[in-house]
Amino acid sequence: MKKIYGAFIVTIMVLLSGCATPIHMSPTTATQTLDTSKDSVVLMSLTLTNAFHPSYQPSPIVVNVERGAADQRSDRLNFLFDSEGTSESKTGNHYLVRMSLPPGKYVLRGVTGQSGIFPFHGMFFTPLDYDIDVAPNSVIYLGHVDATIVERKEGELRAGPVIPLVDQAVTGFSGGTWTIDASDQFDHDMTDFRTTFPVLAKAEVQKELLPAWDKQKATDWWKAH
Repeated sequence: MKKIYGAFIVTIMVLLSGCATPIHMSPTTATQTLDTSKDSVVLMSLTLTNAFHPSYQPSPIVVNVERGAADQRSDRLNFLFDSEGTSESKTGNHYLVRMSLPPGKYVLRGVTGQSGIFPFHGMFFTPLDYDIDVAPNSVIYLGHVDATIVERKEGELRAGPVIPLVDQAVTGFSGGTWTIDASDQFDHDMTDFRTTFPVLAKAEVQKELLPAWDKQKATDWWKAH
């Protein structure tokens, strides 16, 4: 079982690394100094829940970020999730996202991940499609994103691909769709960020809150890809 699951994860990572640049999240619990002279720091909390097939809670692998036209690998950035700032349960998973980015305009494209209980393993994609503008020399808080998989209706975007048929159906990713809510939970989230990552304890943090999720925009992108 471990060999099959490991092969599944390796396959996903090979596919992801082949079309984008993998980057570790930063800061970490071990970071001693916060230097934003080159790269600013973008913070966001994320909760992922599968309400459609609750036995298969989403486990993210990367946050997908794009720069400019994203026509080169270097402009497609995959920020790898780690165990730091992670809280997982049978009813949903919560994450503290940290991304070091040079100043500029980006698209927070989405989150790619998986879920599995042997012998079924499925893959999902959470289409966020948020435009973000990263100011220089800054620590920026985007807000809290709550993404939940519910049963899909005809014409709605899918929570994940259709193939492989059985795995995607059993996990609920092919038959589910996303409901996404962005909110301001600054006080609660920054307490968590500063407690978990001491280097942020005295950092001045600017709020650049994400707008309401545009499902039609996300659906149009999903249909085109």
